[in-house]
This record gives sequence, structure tokens and C-alpha cells, in this order.
Amino acid sequence: MKRCNYTLFLFFLLSVNAIGLFGQIPVIKTPKPGSLSSGAVVGFPNNRNTPSPNTPSFPGLNNNNRQALDMYERDRLEVQRRNAEIQQMNDEDLMYFSSTRGVQYDLPSCEGLQGTEHYYRTAEKLLDMLEGKTPLNLKEAVFSVENAYFEGQLNHTKYEEAISELTTIARLKAQQDGYNWNNPITKNIMLFRVMSDTLKVKFPSQEKASVSYPMQYDFEDFRGEEDQSKLFVSKLLMTHTGQCHSLPLLYLILCEAVGAEANLAFSPQHTYIKFKDRQNNWYNLELTQGKMVTDAFIIGSGFIKTEAIKNGLFMEPQTKKQAIALCLSDLASSYVHKYGYDKFVIQCADSVLSYAPGNPSALALKSNYHTAHFAYTVEQVGFPPKDTLKVKYPRIYELMEARNNFYRKMDSIGYVEMPKEAYEAWLKSVNEEKERREQDTKYNNILRLIK
Repeated sequence: MKRCNYTLFLFFLLSVNAIGLFGQIPVIKTPKPGSLSSGAVVGFPNNRNTPSPNTPSFPGLNNNNRQALDMYERDRLEVQRRNAEIQQMNDEDLMYFSSTRGVQYDLPSCEGLQGTEHYYRTAEKLLDMLEGKTPLNLKEAVFSVENAYFEGQLNHTKYEEAISELTTIARLKAQQDGYNWNNPITKNIMLFRVMSDTLKVKFPSQEKASVSYPMQYDFEDFRGEEDQSKLFVSKLLMTHTGQCHSLPLLYLILCEAVGAEANLAFSPQHTYIKFKDRQNNWYNLELTQGKMVTDAFIIGSGFIKTEAIKNGLFMEPQTKKQAIALCLSDLASSYVHKYGYDKFVIQCADSVLSYAPGNPSALALKSNYHTAHFAYTVEQVGFPPKDTLKVKYPRIYELMEARNNFYRKMDSIGYVEMPKEAYEAWLKSVNEEKERREQDTKYNNILRLIK
């Protein structure tokens, strides 16, 4: 009999014995999502075997009853021997159960909780795009991620209308200013202006020109720590306020809608846009500031290591497929915000990294997952010393090693996070500079690309 089956068989026998004493077996309760529980161990009585009956007392001994006594004695000794063997096996298996069954090695799954079905369906939809089963569609990918958070309540029609209105303004403004809308670079520049400048545009059905106002940076909870929807494109479309996550994504969605080419790029805790001119020269669009910037400016903001550039983490143009992969990472981040870490998160992170090995968001998710996984298990055994952990709880020790190895990998490829305070100070400084500039000369440099 294999050990796993034998152990389960013994567990059944012990459980039957426990039922007689306790009425029912204590139940192992699954901790609430995101909590770290000390776990619960199924309890057993110390004396699991029924004591053997004493040798019966006889009034007198003759040959017949002496033979009967010897028979009872042999039976008693045999039962005692068998009980001793069973006791030894039980002790061994109790040691096994105490070191394994009492520890829940997998993070509690949140699958089945209200709303998680939207996340699973959206993950399938995004994976279908990444695997080539359906066309890549960033607009739909972003909407699906945000709609999963709102559990299917997001208004798709209004989302489509808001995007269509912005592309219409860009096209009309280009035509009214005398630019060739069919020039791909014109599309890039005019979409940028729609998002970053105040424009007067005359619609065919109106006598007077309408004013289109620029998107503004939302400094309140700009990391979405309190309200995840602060990071959403749908929120940006509704309020015209966003940050370095939603602004570049919206720009890419607008480019997709009009057939323009552009790429997403990362810097620490930040995303921006890269695009090429007709001579294949790269330009950087900083949507948070509404201006075109150089690579030196991005590096000068700090926290970018040479190793990170070499390994494609930062400043590397992302393909459209890799932008869709970012949506899968966003889905997992949103899931963590609502439910906590479980297998869904690591599956998403690994899928993202298979298509975009340098995706900083997915790398951070995987690192955090390893951290949460180890913390969840080691707390259950009381945070023993490392040497003790290795001997008594080898599986937990392996989780610690997996965490530490991933930490070392992150360091080796140059991953670094910009502290929240440093990023906030950088934002304030660049926006103060933005306010000092004259609006009428703001786009002279970038407009020369389409003149």
C-alpha cells in the first residue's frame, strides 16, 4: 500500500475513533481571503486504541480451564503486540499529519466569491488575444479589465462614444488647421494635442466652434491604493483626469482607432509613449506633462539602472501584444485589490511574462505573490528559525527559497521602484514647469514634424 493511501486509511480509522469521543471531527476552516491564519489541526485523543480486557478471573484451575487461561493469555499478548504495532504506526503518521496536514501550503482560493467569475472570463478573453485566437484589440482589452472590476456594470456605449468623440476632434482640428490627416505622423501629433491642449474645433452641425479641453493629472490617490478605478481609462474619459497609467493607454486606444502607430514604454512606476517619425527617429510623448521629452529627460528622472535598460525593463518600446499583456497584469492587480493573492494572480503574472519578460508590473506581482505565499505558510508554524524551518518544514523552506531567488533575479535585471514620495515630488516639479510655459508656443517643436 502506498504511503499516501495508507496514511489516508489510518486517518479514516483515527477519525472513526475520534467521532466516538467528540461527536464529530473538528473541521479545518479556510482562512478568509488575504488573511494570514495560524491554521487548525484536526485533533485526536491521546489514547486511540481500546485497552485490552484484563485476563478473566476463574474460581479454580484445572487442566481444561488452565488451557483456556493459556488461550486467553496468548490472545491477550497477541492483541497487545498488534496494538503496539498499530500504536507505533499511528505515532509515525501523527507526526506526518502534524507537520503536513496542519499547514495549509496553498494560499486560500478566492474562486467562487462574488465577482471573481468576471475576472476569470476576462483572463480567458485576453489570453485568446495573446494566443492569436482572436484579433488584438486594446480598446476592448482595457474595457474588459475595468468592467471586471465593476462586475459587468460599466457602460460600453458611453465608453465607445467618448473615444469616438476624441478621434473626431483630432481629425477635424487637423483638417481645419490645414494638415494632412492621412499622414500617420499627423494622427500621432493631433491625438496628442487633443489630450494635452485646449483646442477650438468647429463641428459640421454647429455654427460656432466648440472648445476641447486637455486631460489633467489627478494627484489624488494617483496610485489607486484607495480606489482602484482611479487608474482606469473609463474614469479618465468621464472626468478628463488621470495619471501615468490611464493617459498613455487612452492615447494608444485612440491610435488604434485611427490607424496610427505608437508604443508603450516603462520607467519606474511610470508609463509613457514612444513613436517614430518618417525617418524612423524615436520620440517620447509625456502625457502627464503634455510635452515631448528626450531619453535623457527620462533617465534624468532617476531610478533607472543600466541593467534595467539592457534587460528591456525600462525605455523599451512595447509591441501591441505586450500592451495587451499589460492589461492581463492590470486584471491581476485589480483582483488583488478586491480579493487578495491566490493562484489566479500567479497564473496571470506568469502568462504576462511569457509574452513580455520585462513587464515591471508582472514582475512586481510575482514578487509580491511569493512574499505573500511564504508569509502565509510560515506564520502557521510560528516563524521558526531558518535552520529549524529547513529541517522540520522543508516545503515552507522551499517557498522561502523561491521568494529569495526571485528577489535576487529582480535585483540582477535592474528592477527598482521609485519611492512614492520621490515620484510625487517629481510630478509636482514638472507640473510647475508646465504652468510657467506659454500655451501659444507650447507645441512649436512637435508641430514641426507635420509641417
